[in-house]
Amino acid sequence: MDNSAITTTSGLPVSQMNLGSIMRIPAVRQVTTLVGLAAAVAVGFAIFLWSQTPGYTQLYGDMEAAETAQVIDALKSAEIDYKLGDNGSIMVPQSQLHNARLQIAGQGLSQGGGGGMDLMQDQSSFGVSQFMETARYQHALEAELARTITSLGAVREARVHLALPKQSAFRRDQKSASASVLLKLGRGSLEPDQAAAIVNLVASSVPNLQPGSITLIDQFGRLLSAAGEQWGSGQPMSQFKHAERLEEIYTRRIEDLLTPLVGPGRVRAQVSASLDFTVTEETRETYDPANTAIRSEQVSEDQRVSGDIASEGVPGALSNQPPETVASAAIAEAETTDAVNSSRSSVRNFEIDRTVSHVRPQTGTIRRLSVAVLVDDSPLPASDAAEGETATTEQAGFSEDQIASFTTLVKEAVGFDEERGDTVVVVNAAFRDGGVTTDVEEPAFWENPMLRDTLKQVLGVVLVLALAFGLVRPMLRNLFVENNEINRAALLAGGVNGELLPNSAAAAGSGASFDERVTAARNISGHDPARVAQIVKKWAAVND
Repeated sequence: MDNSAITTTSGLPVSQMNLGSIMRIPAVRQVTTLVGLAAAVAVGFAIFLWSQTPGYTQLYGDMEAAETAQVIDALKSAEIDYKLGDNGSIMVPQSQLHNARLQIAGQGLSQGGGGGMDLMQDQSSFGVSQFMETARYQHALEAELARTITSLGAVREARVHLALPKQSAFRRDQKSASASVLLKLGRGSLEPDQAAAIVNLVASSVPNLQPGSITLIDQFGRLLSAAGEQWGSGQPMSQFKHAERLEEIYTRRIEDLLTPLVGPGRVRAQVSASLDFTVTEETRETYDPANTAIRSEQVSEDQRVSGDIASEGVPGALSNQPPETVASAAIAEAETTDAVNSSRSSVRNFEIDRTVSHVRPQTGTIRRLSVAVLVDDSPLPASDAAEGETATTEQAGFSEDQIASFTTLVKEAVGFDEERGDTVVVVNAAFRDGGVTTDVEEPAFWENPMLRDTLKQVLGVVLVLALAFGLVRPMLRNLFVENNEINRAALLAGGVNGELLPNSAAAAGSGASFDERVTAARNISGHDPARVAQIVKKWAAVND
């Protein structure tokens, strides 16, 4: 009789039992409660593990397989957790990033650390052909250049390819070397002077390599320098920077001058400077005839004396006669008339005032200035605003006299020269943003990686506690209540002869009051009315 009571607890045929009636079976409810309890414990354990998992960040990326294996071995020896990303990158916890880099650097490993001149030391040259030695040296040189270029701040990764023709002493037409460099840039772009520095670095490291034979590109295929481009002189770039710096100076002058008049953030200025970088040299030599001085003078005098006797007779007749006596010679000299011929000449050298000038005008002179200034409308004061309107929403433009005064100030600030063709335009228009500069928002405190990990741990603890007190505890309480109710029902539901069930003796000895038993009976009747009806029928049959 008792077995039949146990097997037909629902009091309904199996065909008429639905999900609700099945869930009201105590055994099913207990099993469901235990399954839910196990699931809650599993979810809580998963939340705890998630909260303890640190945030990972990239240590190195885009490495060769051999380099990746070496780095992983170094991390294992240092007992540092790591993960491999989908693209082959190595991820380490954020808190151990610097420690991991120090450990790897201490073992001589780094990104791109493999290769270079280390290949020449690690590999033996015994039994290696000359071709292999040359190929090894070229590969080592390429790796060293790539490592040096990668040390620049704007470059994340670099690859260098060298084309070194074989030199021969028996050939006249020697081919020059060439190179190509692929750069993987970080955030931003490479400045032209930085590109020129890389080109000159590679050219200086390889014999017979000219800067014009180097091609430089980035990871997007953009050409940073073409072969044949002259990088030997940085004059074009310096000229461009000089013009840009001059424009910035004039722009800052204009904004600083007009800001006190129109308000902060209510003026915009742009200056375009056309500069003349033409190099001209002029050598001039001038003379001043008014300023002379005698440098040297040479005087020459010539005087000749001749008589009449010497001019008479047949030429050569007296040459055969004996000389006359002194007396006759004196008489002849007295009787004749002397003839004197004299000449005087002088040569003077004057020092003339001579001026030699070598003129080379300064390059970078201003050829023309074009200035454009945009001024925002001025907000109306509270006294000028109409009644019932907000003063800050009303703005008024400047008058023509004020615009003219602004133009005059701008002309004086930039050194306006009408003959040079300078132009200055000042326009008054309302700004869409009202001329108010918004402050840059500081990053939220939860964006800090260390704080993010701490918040994740705290959130995990909160979720576990909420799961324990919100789900596990009520389920355990319901389970204990159901067991107590079943025990009390068993205590009330005696056998046919009025005997208690096997576990009813302990319940009877517990000293339960009449009210408690009535309450338990009510709970049992509401919980399992079919079983209560069956027990009442058995009681009625026994009484009969």
